[in-house]
Amino acid sequence: MNLLKNHPYRHLFYSGIVNGIGDRFSQVAVLTLVLHLTGSGLAVGAALGVRFFPFLVLSPLGGRLADHLNKKYLLMATDLLRIPFALSFLLVDSEEDLWIVFIGIVALSCGEAFYLPVRKTTIASLADDSILIKVNGMEQLILGIVLIGGSITGGAVAYVFGNDIAFLLNAGSFLAAAILVRKLPTSSQSQNHIKGEPGSLDRVYKGLSFLVFVAVALQFITATMDGVFNVLISVYGAATFNMDELGVGLLYGSLGTGLVFSFLLAGRLKKNFLFIGMITIFIESTLQMAASQAANLVLLSIIFIGISFIGGIGGASIDTFIMQKVPEGRHGRVFGLVEAVTNIQMGVIMFATGLALESFPERNVGLIGGLTGLIGGSVLWIAYGLILFMKKK
Repeated sequence: MNLLKNHPYRHLFYSGIVNGIGDRFSQVAVLTLVLHLTGSGLAVGAALGVRFFPFLVLSPLGGRLADHLNKKYLLMATDLLRIPFALSFLLVDSEEDLWIVFIGIVALSCGEAFYLPVRKTTIASLADDSILIKVNGMEQLILGIVLIGGSITGGAVAYVFGNDIAFLLNAGSFLAAAILVRKLPTSSQSQNHIKGEPGSLDRVYKGLSFLVFVAVALQFITATMDGVFNVLISVYGAATFNMDELGVGLLYGSLGTGLVFSFLLAGRLKKNFLFIGMITIFIESTLQMAASQAANLVLLSIIFIGISFIGGIGGASIDTFIMQKVPEGRHGRVFGLVEAVTNIQMGVIMFATGLALESFPERNVGLIGGLTGLIGGSVLWIAYGLILFMKKK
């Protein structure tokens, strides 16, 4: 944890926790507000679904700008511009004001879509290869803390103090995150810019190692599994085992616990990051299949800890590999593309999963979701082996 004492990344770490917990507070409160105003599950589904569309445009834009402009100021601007939209939910009094809710949701999602590739590009510029895996492990730790502290505490805050307090806290979290990021070192505006590069897709991605594309493909496979898994979390907790919000909270807490534990191991890894990422796909998909058949909620919670533990190690390994292998000056555009595709992909998969649950039992849907990752990982592994074999000939 010396990184949190001496390294500039500590400012990004603390801002990520503050930002993430504030977001979780707001998400819980917004979904509760929509359900209260409309009484419609369809409206709640729409509120979840619209969050993914901004990634298609804003993530590539954020990544591209991160390769050309000062990343610290981009992060600060993204946080500060989200404050008025976080506060806009305070204006909602009736169903006639629902348009304000959806505008706020879309605006905050635009900020998140822009923010994520800039954050990853900032990490790549702050950390050298010797500590990259530790930093990416700490990014998984942030997700774990946010899941445990944000999801559970957010629901409690909204329940005890009301949604308005959750919205105010979210706005305050954006301000606090911007203040923390302000302490990052200021780099030259053109530090990561590749001179003379026109920025077209073929020029940006031309010359990247085949192994980088394998790593990106792994993230696409993971996004497919996660799209199914994210929908089933609530179904497993509330419906399968009839524990309602308590069951859902327990499962989210289990996921956060696994991510926290993953940080402890990820920081000890030294090499073979792509191989580790490929192995974790098989383990995670197998655990998701096991989760779909769990006999009780306690066993399911234990499996969930394993899923997020393995997923955290895989995520940190793949991000580290990409950061090491992508040339400086292209990080933003590569991560921008990945965030755009994976988030849109997850949105489509979540919608398809919702439709599938109308016709098939959730255990069957979960089994198929895990099997998808197993098949996708196997196909990628075979393609990886064949291409390496052809290169040797």
